[in-house]
Amino acid sequence: YANYRSRREDLDQLAVFARQFPTIEDFLTQLALLTNLEAEEEQPARDDDERLRLSTVHQAKGLEFDVVFVIMLCDGLFPSARSLETPDGEEEERRLLYVAITRARNELYLSYPLVRSTPSGASGDYLQQPSRFLEEISSGLLEEWNLKPYA
Repeated sequence: YANYRSRREDLDQLAVFARQFPTIEDFLTQLALLTNLEAEEEQPARDDDERLRLSTVHQAKGLEFDVVFVIMLCDGLFPSARSLETPDGEEEERRLLYVAITRARNELYLSYPLVRSTPSGASGDYLQQPSRFLEEISSGLLEEWNLKPYA
């Protein structure tokens, strides 16, 4: 494949995603819910293009967008708990966040939930801590929003 490196990175990310689930059955169940997502060839965006592109950070390398949302910036997810088990893992995750941030031309939104459901579908929610990387960004560069829960 001409884009074998990109495909390899996609497989690596799939492996990281799969490790969140206690069983292969839980993983495949979650994956089945995503089957309506279609892979597409990268095409330059037109100025009048109002489509939304859902992408991994790896897939977005080298691309730029007017508006970028980086979601789930929670410790344990970004940086991932698994990455913290390796000597260079945290630094590699920091570089990935830099890639994500620098994809934005005009607007950048960094978000994290305060509460998250367990990924395996078990009952219960747990509190989230913001990513340690958010603390490294100068407060003068941020505009903090706190959204009220939907009632």
